[in-house]
Parts: sequence; C-alpha cells; structure tokens
Amino acid sequence: MDKREIDEKIVISLQALMNNIKLYDKEHPAVKKSLSEVLSLIKPKLQEDGELTITLRSWYLYINGMRIKIKTTNFLQLKNFMELLSEKDIGGIVINQNVKDEEILLFLELLTKGDLHREDILKLLKENEVPSIHILPLVHSGEIIDPKKRVKQIYFETINLVKQISTTENITQKLFSKFTVGIYYLIDTLKASEGLLLGLTVVKNYDDYLYNHSVNVAILSLSIGVRIGLKSKELLKLGQSALLHDIGMTQIPKELLIKEGILTRDEWKIVKTHPIIGTEMTMDLVGLNEETADVILAVLEHQKGYDGSGYPEFVNIKPLSLFSRIIQISDFYDAVTTPRFNNPVPMSPAEAMAHLIKNAGKLFDPILSKFFVNLLGIYPLGTLVFLNTGEWGLVIGQPQDRLNIHKPVVLLIKDSTGKDIPRKIVDLSKSELEIREAESPWKFGIDPAEYFLE
Repeated sequence: MDKREIDEKIVISLQALMNNIKLYDKEHPAVKKSLSEVLSLIKPKLQEDGELTITLRSWYLYINGMRIKIKTTNFLQLKNFMELLSEKDIGGIVINQNVKDEEILLFLELLTKGDLHREDILKLLKENEVPSIHILPLVHSGEIIDPKKRVKQIYFETINLVKQISTTENITQKLFSKFTVGIYYLIDTLKASEGLLLGLTVVKNYDDYLYNHSVNVAILSLSIGVRIGLKSKELLKLGQSALLHDIGMTQIPKELLIKEGILTRDEWKIVKTHPIIGTEMTMDLVGLNEETADVILAVLEHQKGYDGSGYPEFVNIKPLSLFSRIIQISDFYDAVTTPRFNNPVPMSPAEAMAHLIKNAGKLFDPILSKFFVNLLGIYPLGTLVFLNTGEWGLVIGQPQDRLNIHKPVVLLIKDSTGKDIPRKIVDLSKSELEIREAESPWKFGIDPAEYFLE
C-alpha cells in the first residue's frame, strides 16, 4: 500500500473502532480487534514521522500534511469522521510516538461521547495524565469555499439525508424539513453549477448503492425539470419523487439485492414489489392529498415504460405522469451505468445513451429523451474514450456548440500502452483529435469518480 492508502485506512479504522466502542465495553473482542487494526496502521507512521497529525481543513482531511483522496469507497466514512471533528470543534489531532495503547482507547472513547467538546476532552486527557495526545481548535478562517467543494458537500449531505429518511422508523418534522431543504439546495446548485453537480453522478458506491443511486437520479431528473421549465414548486415535488423513488427497496431482502447470479422467478417477483411498498412508505411519509399525489404516483410508476411495459402490471394509466416519465429515464441511465454485484462491468455511458435514443418513443418518452441527450451528450460524463492517437481519455464536459455534440471535452489519462500520463484537458471541438471508440471505464478498472472528486 502507498502512503495515501495507509492514511485512508487509518481514518476508516479509527471510525470502525469508535463504532465498536459505542456498542461494547473495552474488553470485548470486537473492540480489541479494532484497536489492534488501528495500532498496526499508526505505529509504523509514528516510528517513521515521530508523530501523527490528523487535520481538518474546510472539506478535506490531512494526515501529516497529505490530503486523503475522497473516493466512492470511502466518502461516507470520511464524511462521518469530519462531521464528528467539526461538531466537537476539533480542527486537529496530534499523537506523538510515546503514546500508549490505552491512551488511544481512552481518547477515542471520549471522542464518541456526544456531550463532550474539545475543551472537555482536553481537560479529561489532562486529568487522566495523557500527554501524548493533543487536540487543536477548529479554525474558522472565513474563507470562501470554492464552488467545487461546496457542490461535493451538498452531494454527500443529500446522500446522508436520503439514508436517514429511508431507514428511520419515526420521521420527525425536523428531519423531513431538512430533507426538503436538501432538495432546494440541489435545485439551487443545479441552476448555479449544473456541470459540477452532474459530474458527481459518476460517483457509484456498492455499499450504499440505493442512496447513492437515488441522489444521482434526483440530479438527472431535476436537470431535465429545469431545462423543460418546471417552476420551483414542481421541481420540489420532482426532487421528492426522485429521491424516494426506490425507497421500497429498503424492505427487499438484502441478499437479493447483492446476489451475484441471476435472480430466480420467485426472487424477481419479490424485487418487483418495491414500487408498491415504496408507494405505501411514501404515503406514510408525505400524506395523501392533492399536493402529494404526483409524488406518490411517480414512486408507483417509475418502473413502467412509456409504452406501458414494465411493472407493476396492474398500472395501466396512459400517459404516465410527467414525473414518472422523467424519473424512468434517469433511473434507467444511472442503473445500467453503475457496477453492481450481479453486473460488475456495466454499460458504458455512451452505450446507455445509444439504447435510450434507439428506444425513444417506445420505452422512453421521445421529447424528454431529446432533452436528456442534449443534457448529457452522446458521450456522457465519465465515458472512457480511445482517441485516434491511441490515448485514453475520460469525458469531463460537453462542447459549448451543440452542433459538435460528438466532440466532448476529455481528460487525457493514459497513453496508447495504457500507461498513466500527466493529465491534460482537451476540448475535442477545438482539436484534431477524434474519438475512435467508447467504453465503460469499469471494464478497464477505472473508477471515473476518482477524477471528478479531485
């Protein structure tokens, strides 16, 4: 493992140890095992550098001055750790090489207590004679967070909100208000930074696929909604519909969702009940009245095709509601371009777009399909392209001139032999370079989110 991977594992292992401390006493095997994993990672670091510093700056974590990369596999753990430090008014943790195992355990135990903040923890560390660990205050520099950081923050916060709404049994008015405000943030961000937010839809996460997918579908759906001129009230309801469209999946047995093989007929029947379950859950959440009818209908209909195919079979309403038709397109696109347990190499974004174009007027609303193609292009964000020079590139933007829709903006990442090269952005509409082939990045072991989250 390189240094960045070790730093990432340090934070994840600290988070795991704190989770176990909350659940068990110090002598429990789970706590001892987690502590052993933490020590195996930080002891070599302490010997090499003399101390370990974990610093929180804006929306990033640094270990001994090196920033930890946010990736699809770690963003929830990093986010939770950063939020914990921020809540405690902690901007940094300094551990020196003389630290004892029991001191680390005591410090993390204090860190997990909700009623303790930085000054309280400092006082208790002193009372317990722990000189090897020091915590620094959070620095509120008054800096203006650049748009890219703010967009990432909103994206990850929305994922967390969807998870809370989907897994909390008794939804409080406060939580539902936060959920509503989160949708308005998405709408405002789309209007101000559409390209940045759309870029984050390349983030795919196995462990939290459902919530990650729901946010991606919401971003894509709201983008269509903005482009077709929906007003603020309709956009809010569209956002609610999109974020809740798969809420019924939370009640489907997990073993079916992560099954690597093909589902049996009986298993598929169970999965196909999720729109009905989701409709019931949504009615419990938003109530049933004239204002919420469109949201409930979209959750019920989102697996129906424009031509009436799909499920639930008993739904025979034509035409489908506008929200349903929008979400159906966004849901299809994100689902088929996401690696999953039963499909580790998904369609390339370009293949998904070609399928959408081919079936416009059949499976998909033809007018909305045109808006979607104009939104993402025929080579959508995250597409891996091979150029006439043999170089590899990732599509990171669309040309300003829509007549050049086949000439996107690409980030060159590898040479013709597949070797990493210094990254370079090229607007193909202003270059003689041409696309020879488009592929799914996952087919070549490339996670496009790592480039978009930089």
